Amino acid sequence: MSLQPHKPARLVFSYLFSGEGQGQLLDEQAALEWLALAARPEKEYIWLHFDSPHGIEERWLQYLELSMTFRDTLHEERRSSRLTRRHHGLFAVMNDVNYVADGKEPEIATLWVSLRQHWLLSAWDRPLRSIGELVRLVDSGQAFPSPLSLVTELLSEQADVLFEILRKIADAANDIEDKLLHNKLPKRSSLGHFRRDLVRLQRLLAPEPDSIFRIVSRPPKWAKDEELDYLQFATENFSVAARDMMNLQDRISLLEEDIAARVSEKTNHSLFILTSVTVMSLPMTVVGALFGMNVGGMPFRGSDFGFWILLLISSALTAISAWLIFRLLREG
Repeated sequence: MSLQPHKPARLVFSYLFSGEGQGQLLDEQAALEWLALAARPEKEYIWLHFDSPHGIEERWLQYLELSMTFRDTLHEERRSSRLTRRHHGLFAVMNDVNYVADGKEPEIATLWVSLRQHWLLSAWDRPLRSIGELVRLVDSGQAFPSPLSLVTELLSEQADVLFEILRKIADAANDIEDKLLHNKLPKRSSLGHFRRDLVRLQRLLAPEPDSIFRIVSRPPKWAKDEELDYLQFATENFSVAARDMMNLQDRISLLEEDIAARVSEKTNHSLFILTSVTVMSLPMTVVGALFGMNVGGMPFRGSDFGFWILLLISSALTAISAWLIFRLLREG
């Protein structure tokens, strides 16, 4: 039974791999004929790739036993990366990200994979760079002795994408740190989206290490030791990437705290200057208000030098206020 018959998925390409792991491009008819073979060669397998995980037609599904996990994950909103064992095969969800460290929403493409000993079925919701790179390797003659070797290569490509994103964010953090060292105050908001992107990308790109370790400890019977070693190596790469992500998040948090402290210090300095100006102008304001009252008994009212005397008193009080303020600045 197809997943969505009213919206059939198109076969993008298919490759038949020989016992030596060399891939040969097949058309649809040749791929169907190979699947229909009653006795398939022991070490051969086929890779079918579709342009959508929905609506894979019955003519393909009658030869492929897709697990319910494959169908269930198509309706999930959170498409986190994973690699799990299902019965005699494996199931994987992988993501590819086109990331630019400019605060814009990253473009995310998802790949669904189901594999057994003699076949691998993959489908994307939009083109992935990792699939294009894998096809280039197959066409160049690189050997992939089993479907698991294709998946581990995809995991390696995914790890490379993650490290590339980490380098971009680290470079952006370096630029902000250089500005701080040169007493230039960047915007704190320029760092906030990096932390959010790191948390999201870790969920999207890095599969759970425990799930892969479980596959390595209890692999399918057809999995080869060297492929499991490569799978474990890919897992270690993701573990290193996850550690680097945590370190980078901590570094960004420290930079944000430094920026916040400098902003607070600059704000306090501005408030101090504003308060100082207000205090220095206070004697003139008070003296002017007192002697501006139209009441009897005001001193110097009949003196020819009354204005200059009051100006001298106000200036002396202002000078004393300014001296006290600058003294506080020196002591601070």
